[in-house]
Amino acid sequence: MLIDILPVNGEWLFTLSSFLGGGALGGWISAVVNRKENKRIKQSEAFQSEASAKREDALAATEMMGLLERTVAHMEKMNSYNKSNSEELLRLLREKEGINEKLKKDLALLQLQITEDHRRITGLEKTVEREIRWRKDGDDHYCLVEDCPNRLPPRGTFKRVEEQQ
Repeated sequence: MLIDILPVNGEWLFTLSSFLGGGALGGWISAVVNRKENKRIKQSEAFQSEASAKREDALAATEMMGLLERTVAHMEKMNSYNKSNSEELLRLLREKEGINEKLKKDLALLQLQITEDHRRITGLEKTVEREIRWRKDGDDHYCLVEDCPNRLPPRGTFKRVEEQQ
């Protein structure tokens, strides 16, 4: 039926089917004969790909170790830097506290001196006020005549008395 539909030369069809069948049969025979060799080739390729993967893993691990070592070295350097900075800051803080204590002592001494100076100034002001009062009072008792009999009190007998305030 199919042959009636397509006008094909039967000889060509036979030649073509023989060629295809022979090729398939030859391929099947080749596969059976070369089965062990093909298996070894596939195993070899598998070993090579596994070795290649392991080599890449080893390279990646080596690179990661290098990164880790550099990171550790960097962290050690930073820790050393931080330690030296913290020691310096602690030293400066102690120095600052010492300076603050010294300044507090100096301030207390200055405040004591201010209080003492204020007390002296107050005493001197009172002395000056008393001298001014005495001089005003003394002006009433001066007599320009030597050995004046009317002088009160007589010369050398005047005693100043502190007034109670």
